[in-house]
Amino acid sequence: MLHYILFPDVTNAQKLYDSMKADGIKCTFAPTPREADKCCGVSVLYYNESDKERITGLINSLDVKILKFFDGESGNPDRMKFC
Repeated sequence: MLHYILFPDVTNAQKLYDSMKADGIKCTFAPTPREADKCCGVSVLYYNESDKERITGLINSLDVKILKFFDGESGNPDRMKFC
């Protein structure tokens, strides 16, 4: 299972990503899964489901705007290979 946070824009994504990294949460930028949203976009992929509570705290403290959390499997394994 993969865990994503979807955003309305890259500014909010970058703000949360930087804070998650500083807080020691393993994460990376990823394309928004097609199953989660029809539009192209950026999301943050985090690896440990138990980090969701910490991430929610960061979202609230930073006043970051998100669209939603999304948990799902990757339909195309080549699509989920990141630099």
